[in-house]
Amino acid sequence: MSQFSFVVRMERTSQPREWLESWAALYPGTDDLEYHRLIARHESLAAADFEEIGQWKDGAGAEKDGEWKKNGRWKPNVASVAYEIWMKAAAELPKCPNENRAADVTDFLNDWSNKEYTDPKPKHFGLSRATTLLHFISGGRFPIFDSRVRNAMARLLLNSSFPNTVRCYQESYCLRFSELAALCGAEDVRLDFRSSLLCVAPKMCGNWTRRCSPWMHSQNERHRAAPRRKPAMASAIRRLAWPSP
Repeated sequence: MSQFSFVVRMERTSQPREWLESWAALYPGTDDLEYHRLIARHESLAAADFEEIGQWKDGAGAEKDGEWKKNGRWKPNVASVAYEIWMKAAAELPKCPNENRAADVTDFLNDWSNKEYTDPKPKHFGLSRATTLLHFISGGRFPIFDSRVRNAMARLLLNSSFPNTVRCYQESYCLRFSELAALCGAEDVRLDFRSSLLCVAPKMCGNWTRRCSPWMHSQNERHRAAPRRKPAMASAIRRLAWPSP
């Protein structure tokens, strides 16, 4: 008899906290130290910090021997690296907009998401990167919003969709994210919550599932995730945080 034990993860519904702990355990972060360091410095981020945020988001750096190191992708005209705009952020040192004024947050996201760069064709910075920037300068109070998180949340909620718009982010996604976190009792374990969300859909939260193709759970429907394997995705999903009430 073979000594190998081949076990397939069973699909079943669960309580929110169990869902959180089960899925979060599958996705250890590879860049948690850098993330926590940047979040802790959110009120005094320097130019070098904004460069590292860009490297973290666009897969142009990694932790090695406890230190953050940029890689050869961190330069102009590289596919999927918004180097020009991240360097603009490093020069301007943007501050967090007034969280109590929705219009200020809207203006911030519209301004940064519409900035253009070349990689090598003209492209926009986009809402995913703009919310990543907002996430870090707010100390994690605003969540990162990209295709991974939108897909994951849509899978958890029947008959729902989350368009890639500033309006959806502010009026729908942030509220749903906070609601889901509360149901999971995740206010004190934000990284674990993000990881669970990332596993639900292959390309979901911040940098969700680049490493795997797990079975996705929902109380009302079950889906199987397609494999998406891009190095830093899973840990990026861990970085989603929610706005304070």
